[in-house]
Amino acid sequence: MLPARRAKTQPNSALAVSALHGLRSVQTAVNIGQTIGEALADLRARTIDHPVVYVYVLDDDDRLVGQLPTRALLFASPETPVRDAMRRELTTISIDTSLDEALAIFGKSRLLALPVVDSEGRLVGAIDVEQYARESLERAERERVRQVFQTLGLAVDHPEALTPGESFRMRMPWLFCNIGGGILCAIVAWLFTDLLERVVLLAFFLPLVLTLGESVAMQSLALTVGSDPERRTFANALKTLRSELGAATLLALCCGTLVAMVSLLWGGGAAGAFTMFTAVGASMVFASVAGGAIPMILHAFRLDPNVAAGPIALVLADTATTAMYFSLGLAIFGSATGDASLLVP
Repeated sequence: MLPARRAKTQPNSALAVSALHGLRSVQTAVNIGQTIGEALADLRARTIDHPVVYVYVLDDDDRLVGQLPTRALLFASPETPVRDAMRRELTTISIDTSLDEALAIFGKSRLLALPVVDSEGRLVGAIDVEQYARESLERAERERVRQVFQTLGLAVDHPEALTPGESFRMRMPWLFCNIGGGILCAIVAWLFTDLLERVVLLAFFLPLVLTLGESVAMQSLALTVGSDPERRTFANALKTLRSELGAATLLALCCGTLVAMVSLLWGGGAAGAFTMFTAVGASMVFASVAGGAIPMILHAFRLDPNVAAGPIALVLADTATTAMYFSLGLAIFGSATGDASLLVP
């Protein structure tokens, strides 16, 4: 008798396949000493509450020795011994196999189910396509959440296990980065104090302009970081930046027009509307390109773009947006009013 062929695995620190949610018991196993007729009668007498995928064959010690094809079960003579109709070659998964490796084996096998055996070869359960799909979707969702946290500067695998001190040390460096960006924005605004005192409208719309710049920077960043790391070549980076530039231009035209119309209705006049349109447009285009370029730059310097790119992109977007907003406002309002003093911050 040929033994069942077991997929080769290497133990590691990952969760074992026994941790799979609801490892399904096998209700369709028959004994090698039965005939086809006896096996059918035995199966019909059972209460089977899940879809019948495969019929496995066990010896008297419950060791998995083969798989009985459905065709043989239905069309073979009832007197045919199960041992003569079964297939002896099959792939199994050890219960000690890591969950990652078990899912990888299942994905490559192109089967509807794979039996799980213990160290003695005894059948303990099976992984079917429904469980594989559910576990894969859950892992994809966890990975998506992990990337969101990393984009915000939080590289956390098990947040519930962090102590307050560990959480502080992990998060504070990126908050220092944000504080530094906020101070830079405050310095830029301070340089334009006279302009703000004369054109209060600019102060009203500053949070909106900053929000648009940050949003488009993070959108661009998420698209870039979410790409396959192996495809982050210089050529692909240029292609991504060109695509982001085109998308950002369309977004800037739409958002800039809407904000300009609101400014006009607010009473800001033509100068205010033009300032909002140009400031929103320029800041969004810059923030989008920066959000797409920063991960590529960090990757080129062998730094982890998943963790560092988010805080850096936000600081750069806020500082550049504030500087462009006030500079454009200074130039446009100064020219529109003919007030030369406005042209000197």
